[in-house]
Amino acid sequence: MASLALLVAGAAPRPTLALAATSVGHASVVKIYVTNQGENYAMPWQPGPQASGSGTGFIIREKRILTNAHLVANTRFLEVQKSGDARRYRATVRFVAHDCDLAVLDVSDPAFFENTRPLRLARTLPTLTDEVLVLGYPLGGDRLSATKGIVSRVEYANYAHSGVDQHLVLQVDAAINPGNSGGPVLFNGRVVGLAFQGLAWADNIGYAIPLPVITHFLSDIADDHYHGYPELGLSFMGLRNPALRLDLGVPPAHSGIVIYFVDAFGAARNRLRPRDVLLAIDGHPLAEDGTVTLGDETFLFAELLERKQWGDTATVDVWRDGATQTIAIPLDNPPDPFTYRNLYDQRPPYVIAGGLVFSSLSQELLQTLQRSSGSPNVQQLFYTLEYVKAHLLHEGRDEFVVLIKRLPHPVNAYLDDFLYGIVDEVNGTHIRNLHDLRDALSHPDGAHHLLRFVGSKDALVLDVNAARHAEPDILRAYNVPARAYLGEDVP
Repeated sequence: MASLALLVAGAAPRPTLALAATSVGHASVVKIYVTNQGENYAMPWQPGPQASGSGTGFIIREKRILTNAHLVANTRFLEVQKSGDARRYRATVRFVAHDCDLAVLDVSDPAFFENTRPLRLARTLPTLTDEVLVLGYPLGGDRLSATKGIVSRVEYANYAHSGVDQHLVLQVDAAINPGNSGGPVLFNGRVVGLAFQGLAWADNIGYAIPLPVITHFLSDIADDHYHGYPELGLSFMGLRNPALRLDLGVPPAHSGIVIYFVDAFGAARNRLRPRDVLLAIDGHPLAEDGTVTLGDETFLFAELLERKQWGDTATVDVWRDGATQTIAIPLDNPPDPFTYRNLYDQRPPYVIAGGLVFSSLSQELLQTLQRSSGSPNVQQLFYTLEYVKAHLLHEGRDEFVVLIKRLPHPVNAYLDDFLYGIVDEVNGTHIRNLHDLRDALSHPDGAHHLLRFVGSKDALVLDVNAARHAEPDILRAYNVPARAYLGEDVP
């Protein structure tokens, strides 16, 4: 969501009002100092620029610190400091969940935890208009700051850190500023949320990761591994239209949603199908807009799954072929390379041949190509990113391999027209991933490499011997340390 701003403090301070902090804050809320460095997706063998910032975290049970994933993403150096102690302590990231923007830090020095006590999590969320307290270290000062506000909304919203995930958020009207990221939101002295993002164009509208998301994350990592959220992988429409109900033969007494797409990487794959009417999940009936009632609150039906862990089972009732069926769905969706979340903590892969640089399609790559958005090949990349599932563009692929750059040399002259094209075939081999590309280029059939691209009738032709002899000079001229990186050391 473009209007959502993550709350990491950078180098330019802005004024903020600091209120007297509570004693529990002094004992539990810590300032986090980070030095991070992202990647350069235009030249994937080089790191991106280094940056420093600060944020907030708080001590929880087992001598751990809970904070935001966006604060510690791409971290190169990490320190924490508690109130009243001038010393900074080295910290490490123990667990990170980029899909729900949470992380747990460890501090190995036991002296850090002296005279501290963990904050306790609440058992339930506050209700609308309940007053909450937000603690943190926003820009404008070095001391712990506290701001008060009321709970104004609990709903589903985008999490800006991943760019694609939606979970519950707790909206408050307390001042939440850069540097507040990771700070606790307290109600009656217990944690009900964790500050993480705000609306860049609005005053006193901030968002916290609410208690159910926090407890899900902490339960997930109890086995020392983060699995992530289970997802059915459905696209649906409401069941309000009388003609649609008639076409599906749904009795008037039934309510629910109509499935029109089932993701091949979702838990519902091979179990649900288009034109199924989803009536209930685990005995909770769905309204015609896909909402369910839980206690006194109404949520999107996804909240029923959000409260489960990966590997659990959901039981659904569907209307199919004129009858109600009950289906058990193991929540075991596989990793999905075609859900284009923002990437962190990983180097971009690449393969170079004759000065031509190939890499994988990603959100980050497209962000580097904004200035080239008028190119038909770049437009094709944006189309592919948007409609990869709906138009089944991913079938037969593990990823999309893209020609992202030409390192100019006589051996690759006049090949710019192929830039940003999606590789379909190399030397007669269909390309599913960068490994396929590397292998196909290592075993040419004849004197020329022949590369074909999606949507193009023309082929890129590269002289095998000329490219092989030119490659050391090209790598040396452009300070490229290796001809490939695929997540492993490649000669």
